Amino acid sequence: MKDWNQNMQKFEEIEYHYDKLKVLWLNYWKEEVVFTYQWWIMILILILPFFLWWMLVDKRRIIEISLVGLFISGIAFILDQIGVSLRCWIYPYTLTYLERDLWLPANFSIIPFFYMMIYQWFPKWNKYVLAITVFAFFASFVGESIFKWLGIYKVLKWEHIYSVPFYILIGIFVKIVLKKFISIEIKLRNEI
Repeated sequence: MKDWNQNMQKFEEIEYHYDKLKVLWLNYWKEEVVFTYQWWIMILILILPFFLWWMLVDKRRIIEISLVGLFISGIAFILDQIGVSLRCWIYPYTLTYLERDLWLPANFSIIPFFYMMIYQWFPKWNKYVLAITVFAFFASFVGESIFKWLGIYKVLKWEHIYSVPFYILIGIFVKIVLKKFISIEIKLRNEI
């Protein structure tokens, strides 16, 4: 068994290098990222979908549809973290220097926006799955390519086609979970 002090020394060495990396990242972000056109595009990607959502959302179902967005954001964030951690892709541009590989604004705005609108506009399963599939191909090949072309997203060990099943499965999973929650709520209301 390794000595605890030896483990702590290794950990402290990692922390030392991590601190140096944070300084490098801050300098890079201040000099090469903030106020670039990529940075401004990310600001738009973060804000614009919220305005569109507010204009388009069925406000009679706002809680249900918002839950779709919340679930999608959480899942997208986790999967993005896994992809970045496995070095499948990286983000050379971020909104703040604190975000180094933490989150892409699209995970919290444009991706949930599309899923929420699909959920709202296609209540029947067959049309919903078709719409999610079309969105999956669009997001994978058009959306990711645009982000790549803009330099916001850099692919290391990933192909666009790999994203398609994830987009589809996420949409199906969220609808199943939400419909289950709704059925539980209705059942409990009827018991009262």
